[in-house]
Formats: sequence, structure tokens, C-alpha cells
Amino acid sequence: MAASYRASYTGIGELLCAPFMVAEMRRRAERVKALAEATAPVDDDPHNKHRGRYKRSFSVESGIRVGKTRRAYGRVLNDAPEAYYVEYGNVNTPRHRILGRALEAAGGED
Repeated sequence: MAASYRASYTGIGELLCAPFMVAEMRRRAERVKALAEATAPVDDDPHNKHRGRYKRSFSVESGIRVGKTRRAYGRVLNDAPEAYYVEYGNVNTPRHRILGRALEAAGGED
């Protein structure tokens, strides 16, 4: 006779919100942040008063997402005014995809 398994959805939900899961999501987000900072472009003009602002503006947050499906999350943010244009580009700025590439590079870690 084969053994059967019956999932406890309450238990799985608790697992997804456990402190160790929040810590792991933060660790992964910190890795993405480090990779993004390492590859972030910096303006060559030493007279630009905002030189390096984009590179200095990365931050990490983590916690438990609220709503219908509660679970741990880690998020990398950049609050520099030019962050959107550095990531996606525009007529005057090439598309760099700094966060996208950092996330892809960190995805291969164990």
C-alpha cells in the first residue's frame, strides 16, 4: 500500500512567513543590491553635482507581504530620480538594465 501525503496549507503558509524565510529573502536581495552597485554607471563629468547618486541610492527592504497570500519578500530599490531612465533608457540615455541584470546574475546562486 502506498503512503499518502496530505498537505497542511496552514503549515505551508506559516513556513512562507517564518523568520528564517524573511532572513533568506533579505540575504538574496542584499546580493542583488551588491551586484547592482558593482555595475552601476557613474557619470564621467567630475563637475556634475549628482555624480554617483544613482550608485549610492540602492536600498533593500524585506518583510512579510500582507494580503490574500502572506509570504516573505525581499526587494531592492533605487530612489534616485534618474533610476527609471538608467534601467529602461530614453532618447538621451541608453538602457542599462542594472537591476534586471543583477537579478539575473544572482539567480544562479545556491
